[in-house]
Amino acid sequence: MATATHTQYGSRTRLTVTGSVTNYAAGTRLAIETGGEITLVQVLRVKLKRTAGTAASFTPRIFSTSGGSSGTVAQQFVGSSTVIADLFDVVASGVLFDTDAAGKLYLEIGPNAGADNAFDYEVVVEVL
Repeated sequence: MATATHTQYGSRTRLTVTGSVTNYAAGTRLAIETGGEITLVQVLRVKLKRTAGTAASFTPRIFSTSGGSSGTVAQQFVGSSTVIADLFDVVASGVLFDTDAAGKLYLEIGPNAGADNAFDYEVVVEVL
């Protein structure tokens, strides 16, 4: 279950979403709610750690739509391929985009194999 923490900074809101997923397969996406309507967001940090499963690596991506594909304009962020023993921890710069009409962005952790993977994650975005 994800936990979301909102911190207000004037007209901006910093949203930190943390959680864990199990039985996570390649191509699965987590919807991150930012406020219920289309909004401009800036991704500040993405942290991921695989804790179990058969994947040998993972490549995280963030999309502005639920149906976005890799290599399209809906892909707003793509990380480097990370081996399972490593922590993926990236401070993002310049990842600024509109969410979908429901105020959601979509995190695809991107394991390269298996449907039995487990990950811990933390995503920090600023709602502008």
